[in-house]
Amino acid sequence: MDEFICRVDADDEITFVDESWMVFARGNGAPSLTAESVIGTSLWGYISEKATQEFYGIFMKKVRATGGTIAVPFRCDGPECRRFMEMSIVSLAAGALEFRSALLREEARPRVDLLDPDFPRTEKWLTMCAWCKRVELDGWVEVEEAVRRLGLFDQTRLPRITHGMCLACKEAFETSLRAAGNFGPPGYVL
Repeated sequence: MDEFICRVDADDEITFVDESWMVFARGNGAPSLTAESVIGTSLWGYISEKATQEFYGIFMKKVRATGGTIAVPFRCDGPECRRFMEMSIVSLAAGALEFRSALLREEARPRVDLLDPDFPRTEKWLTMCAWCKRVELDGWVEVEEAVRRLGLFDQTRLPRITHGMCLACKEAFETSLRAAGNFGPPGYVL
């Protein structure tokens, strides 16, 4: 199992990335990311989606408050593969945190241009779950099904992608938080 490690200090500035993290970044369309370019920068500069930022913030606050660990599943898909991953956030000394992202399995698939960030885009938007990568249509469906239903095969420009969270992922994260112990006031809901 491949594992990628990143650490942040109490102010959420990146203090460490391991070689596996850098190799993964370069292999996934971010060749400019090096240890020298990211260390000393804010973690928040690398998490663009609001829903993802909010959940990272909740998880980080909980781990810091409890001194425990939270593990959450997610997908990090590319145009030609599905990557099933798990991220653990571990409490370190002085409010620092370690993010351990493990690649559980990877599945090849026919190319899906919708997942290529360099593909030309229209002004239309599609909502994708920031965690499981399903697309919201009349329910949440896998990206291949969304492409089929929307007739996006062989298009020269595709809709832009914005991120949200499907109900299944929201429920899974609430379960992860409950399993990690008491967090928030009575009746707290994500």
